[in-house]
Amino acid sequence: MNPNFSRRHSNKKRRRVDEKADKISDLPDALLLLILSLIPTVDVVRTCVLSKRWTSLWEHVPKLDYSYKTDKKMSHQFVHRFLISRKPCLLESMRLIVGSDCEGINVPIWIKYAVEHGLRELELDPYSEKGNIRLPTSIYACKTLEVLTLKYCVHVDVPNTPVCFKSLKILNLQLVHFKNAESVRRLFSSCPNLEKLDVKRYVDNVVNFTIEVPSLKSLTIHDCSDGDGRRGYVINAPSLKYFSIKGMKDYEFSIENMPELREAKIIDVFDINTEKILRPLASSVKRLSLSLSPLETRYADSIVLSQLVYLKLSTSKIEWWNLLMVLLLNSSKLQVLKLTRDEPKKSHTGRMSNPQFYKPVNVPPCLLFCLQRLEWERYNGLHDEERQIAMYILTNAKHLKEARFSTKNSDMKEKFEMLKVLAREPRASPSCQFFFE
Repeated sequence: MNPNFSRRHSNKKRRRVDEKADKISDLPDALLLLILSLIPTVDVVRTCVLSKRWTSLWEHVPKLDYSYKTDKKMSHQFVHRFLISRKPCLLESMRLIVGSDCEGINVPIWIKYAVEHGLRELELDPYSEKGNIRLPTSIYACKTLEVLTLKYCVHVDVPNTPVCFKSLKILNLQLVHFKNAESVRRLFSSCPNLEKLDVKRYVDNVVNFTIEVPSLKSLTIHDCSDGDGRRGYVINAPSLKYFSIKGMKDYEFSIENMPELREAKIIDVFDINTEKILRPLASSVKRLSLSLSPLETRYADSIVLSQLVYLKLSTSKIEWWNLLMVLLLNSSKLQVLKLTRDEPKKSHTGRMSNPQFYKPVNVPPCLLFCLQRLEWERYNGLHDEERQIAMYILTNAKHLKEARFSTKNSDMKEKFEMLKVLAREPRASPSCQFFFE
């Protein structure tokens, strides 16, 4: 065989392989920039060595994603060099997770640059325990910002000068430090189009945390602190559709009516008059998740949940079955009931103090006319009250279409005994499908 022919054939084959392997370089710039915006900026810059096609492409990426935690060998000076070297185009997204080596003076410079280049999304996370990073004043003049996430050591002091985040729709505040309650009020009042607010708090300087946002549609509050009877929340959000609170203890609440509310979650609140939380949402909420004991819902029997169709209730709390009966009696339109145990490794606190389940005098109307689905996670038929409640629902729910039980019990014999007890109980609905997982 002619060696020249063999060499030419080999070179052609290699070129075909190379062309196949580098098809990504044939994609249009817009698509390549979209791909590059999905990876950390450190890796984006490294693509410049791939080929001539990639040499300057990174300079046009509209996103800066820098994490001190991901690459600790990379100095914060990398961010400086990146901003100085990139083309004068839009920088729509900035995510900064900075370490203790990052001086507070650097972050304001970076954010100011982003504000001047059309910033739409900002996440600031000072990964340091050496003091706070103050949110720079330049951000308060950003008219293009749509999503703002602040975490941990960010210090927020909203100035007295006019502030307007007219484009801001999503605000996420995770353990940030507000100067005072007035800074909180100014921040929220400067967001005329805010739709989603997530707040996580511990101990801070704000005694009364006021959220007054007419445009707000989703509100999540996770408070890890003890209110000590003095601290509280004032909430006025008439457009709210989703509301979730978790982890509060001994707080005061003032909540205006929520006529648009569709879903609410109230999880692990203690020493709080939950009537002040439940009553404003009672006339509108359709889906409700509760992890409370009757001790936190003393006045629940006076609250009528007129629109409720879905109820999820924790079976981990003290005498939860008494709360369940009250809710069933007051939810005439309920169609789906889900029961679940939050902490399977822990026994029900207070179970032995009063394990007796008392049937209500009258069967709840929702059992007679509306309930279609029962789902019980981590069911334990070895506990008298759980078995009695399961049988009570099955023997009274006349329109039940599906009953689904699951258990974490590893003993197959015990599982089978629980199944037999439920299976042989007469059901009010002849069309009910029974599942035991």
